[in-house]
Amino acid sequence: MAAIRVLVVDDHAVFSDGLATILRTEPDIEVVGKGGTVREAIDAVHTLQPDVVLLDVHMPDGSGIEAAAAIKKDRPQTQVVILTSDEDEAVLRSAVQAGVTGYLSKHESAAQVVQAVRSASQGEALIAPYMLARLLNGMHRVDEPGPSTPLTPRELAVLRELSLGYDNEAVGRRLTMSPNTVRTHVQNILSKLKVHSKLEAVSKAIREGWIRIPHEGAA
Repeated sequence: MAAIRVLVVDDHAVFSDGLATILRTEPDIEVVGKGGTVREAIDAVHTLQPDVVLLDVHMPDGSGIEAAAAIKKDRPQTQVVILTSDEDEAVLRSAVQAGVTGYLSKHESAAQVVQAVRSASQGEALIAPYMLARLLNGMHRVDEPGPSTPLTPRELAVLRELSLGYDNEAVGRRLTMSPNTVRTHVQNILSKLKVHSKLEAVSKAIREGWIRIPHEGAA
């Protein structure tokens, strides 16, 4: 199996060098490049075609959120994970709307970042539970799914499980369906909602009132 191609983008050289060194110790991960600006991030994705980009929010020439949106527009198959010390809810919501696959704090352990890369490469949404709770709590609560949803009841069920933080395999177990069926439902959900990631799909569904906000996350 081919190694996961990773691009690290952070304007703090000591941090990016250290992160790249950690990732290079993993046999299934290849660091294909590094950058420190929005422009470098966008250009490197176009040239190097990484599977996953680890991206900071604040950079000298602009916002990592803008970079994420541009990356997803230019190369939708590249997964973007925001790795930042900024835990502002507005920034988090903007990142989700830009189509990022994950959003992690720089305070997370190296092992968690490595797992985030692996999960992102499979298209799995990853966000720290306490940050997911803040994101969801900042949205409008509804009692019933809205009537205008384009999703089928089964797709809504899958989306509710995703909102709890479960990955495809766990969703399959909980809803008694095969992983391939879950993946098909997820692809249909993203296509119907015209979004790039599971996080963005969950955000939109809650905002539109199609699913209820969960009161607790996955174990």
